[in-house]
Amino acid sequence: MKVVRFLLPIVIILITANFAKAQDKPVLDGAFIREHITERTATPLQNIREADAMWSKKILRVIQLDEKINHPLYFPITRITYPAGLQPQRNRVSLLYLIYNIGILGERYDEYTGALVVDNEMPDYSNRLNVYKLNGRDITNWYRDPVEKDADSVRHALLSYLQSVKRLSNLDDPDSDLIDAMDPTTLDDTKDMTQLWMWEEWVFDKQRSVMDVRIVAMAPDGYHGESRIWPFWIYYPEYRPIFAVNETFNSQNEAEHRSFDDIFLKRRFKSYIVAETNQYDNRLISDYMLGIDAMREGERIKENIFKIEHDMWEY
Repeated sequence: MKVVRFLLPIVIILITANFAKAQDKPVLDGAFIREHITERTATPLQNIREADAMWSKKILRVIQLDEKINHPLYFPITRITYPAGLQPQRNRVSLLYLIYNIGILGERYDEYTGALVVDNEMPDYSNRLNVYKLNGRDITNWYRDPVEKDADSVRHALLSYLQSVKRLSNLDDPDSDLIDAMDPTTLDDTKDMTQLWMWEEWVFDKQRSVMDVRIVAMAPDGYHGESRIWPFWIYYPEYRPIFAVNETFNSQNEAEHRSFDDIFLKRRFKSYIVAETNQYDNRLISDYMLGIDAMREGERIKENIFKIEHDMWEY
């Protein structure tokens, strides 16, 4: 009896401590902890030696993000904040949000609350990745105009557009001239950015006897009203570590979500070709063909890549 009286307070203290500790843990909203994607790193790619590259061709293609098959890259158009540390993947973002807010602006979010971490001391630019201003007249040399990591005003204005407003003296005149606002306005969400331009190189590696592909650079594109927003290029290999630890939604099976990096590696997207490297300074197909002829030209380029791979196996 004395032993029971001695042990009872200890048992009560342990139960109370465990209960309090359990109360501090975040809620597990689901049947299991989803940590597969968040604990991953970018899959290393096989090195290709120049001596083993028997054939190569650079291709410029466009991904129409608002097509159904490409929705995992397009949605959500605003960030979904889910305050639970055991479910970090529920804080879902779109591809463009990931590129702009995480990569270009270097924003960080609390693991448990999902809130934006604001550092009021000296700004830390170590989280920012490289970004290159776009020159619409020279999309071949996309890396020519880099933006400095501490250029806050430039980086914050990359996803901005110019509003058109009527002159104050002619507000009642429907035919009055329009002028551009002095201050650019940043997009509230990513719904207007419906295209993704992508440079990639196809290489036949004789060492492995495979036709391999490497994504080189990406650029978002879209329209806000009549204003086109085609702001920057990113170097894809540099952003892969971010893409690998952020997952997209799988409407067919929530237990089998993919990361953004998986979608590009497994080619789980639909696109069309708009240019190839050529002796005409990589001119766009639209420069010499229009309509259905331009679509057929893109299909011809794609079919030619397939034939090259097929013909390598002919003996």
